[in-house]
Amino acid sequence: MKKLLSLLTVLTLVSTSALAAGGSVELPKQPWSFQSVKADWEKDKIYRGYQVATQVCMSCHGFKYIKHRDLMKVGFTEAEVKKLAEEMEMSVMDTFKSALSDEDAIAAYAKALPDLSVMNKARPGGADYTYALLTGYKEAPEGFNLPDTGSYNEYFPGHVIAMPAPLAEGQVDYFDGTNATVKQMASDVAYFMQWTAEPELTTRQQLGVYVLLYVFILAILLYFTKKRIWSDIKRKDTE
Repeated sequence: MKKLLSLLTVLTLVSTSALAAGGSVELPKQPWSFQSVKADWEKDKIYRGYQVATQVCMSCHGFKYIKHRDLMKVGFTEAEVKKLAEEMEMSVMDTFKSALSDEDAIAAYAKALPDLSVMNKARPGGADYTYALLTGYKEAPEGFNLPDTGSYNEYFPGHVIAMPAPLAEGQVDYFDGTNATVKQMASDVAYFMQWTAEPELTTRQQLGVYVLLYVFILAILLYFTKKRIWSDIKRKDTE
């Protein structure tokens, strides 16, 4: 359990650590498919992210705003949803509760651990932040003063993080046989967490395209209407 020490514990320390370090760390941008105006959520990537979230993250954290039923909104069938819920001994209407109770968390870490549902929305960088953090574990550079209780993370402000790397090669058996590298798992769970944080994101982006198109057409119509009105006024003035 200690090796899977709270991802959220680390995430909630970012703000304080950033101030102590005198600034934030620039995050590398990833080519997320949900950033496209024509994008829709990818079921397979959501599924893989779900596997990482439920098999790794939920050892300590929950997703209290998400139910198995919600997966039907991204292409899962009712039968698939029921099967996934049954495998976790849950109903389709149960929220994703952590295997670690608040009481046990307080006993182990002196605090209840935060929920992951909206973490990507709460942290600057969103999915880029989550991915960078999970893949940013490195050997400390020579001469770097790393405490015995900390780990070196390239993208964590100050570079000293209390949580050991939570992901390890081959840690998850993906449903589709995808090779479970650390980068793959980090990408999938970051994608899943973006969906849990903003399930309406792709719908909002698509709606935005229609709104802009409507405004553009309206602007053209108003322009020609204005020209027609002013041409009539000028014609009357010359008569």
